[in-house]
Amino acid sequence: MSDSDSAKVRRPGGGWKGIVIWLAVSLAMGVLCWWLDGPAAVEASIDNYVDQILNLIPRMSAALLIGGFIQVLVPRSLVARWLGDGAGFRGILIATGVGALTPGGPMLAFPLVLVLRNAGASLTSLITFITAWAVLGIHRIVMWELPFMGTEFAAVRYVASIPLPIIAGLTIMLITHFIGDRKPGDPPATPGGAP
Repeated sequence: MSDSDSAKVRRPGGGWKGIVIWLAVSLAMGVLCWWLDGPAAVEASIDNYVDQILNLIPRMSAALLIGGFIQVLVPRSLVARWLGDGAGFRGILIATGVGALTPGGPMLAFPLVLVLRNAGASLTSLITFITAWAVLGIHRIVMWELPFMGTEFAAVRYVASIPLPIIAGLTIMLITHFIGDRKPGDPPATPGGAP
């Protein structure tokens, strides 16, 4: 991946267009809230927003800092070798294992996905990783399922979910075989598959 590709990948959300779209949607929802429930509802919504932002800023800051450390500590060649385009089914299995063992919530997992993408991981490995994190995360079983739902539920649910990241990875592998693993900002592919 060249420096220009890397710079394009690091700019999630479509730049200014994404910000404008989110601001327009927020404004429309605010107007709708005002119209349906009056100014008190808008004030309550803004208070809720401020509370959530104050709660999220420290977590997001820590997660992005961890992602930055991981990006520096994990060699690009290692990621490209084990999770890159040439990793094949082995990459799917590794991404499944890493995803299942990754602790924490989305504020850690998604910055980690961005770090892995910038380090050369393929789309197949990234989708496999995030699917495994979502359905096979060991931390969820220990913290939530075992205490609240019991051993039988947790075991049956976990065993039933094991194939899901592999199916997701194989599906993406098949799709990218036909359309290619395009990066954000790449020109659209022609019907023959060439950019």
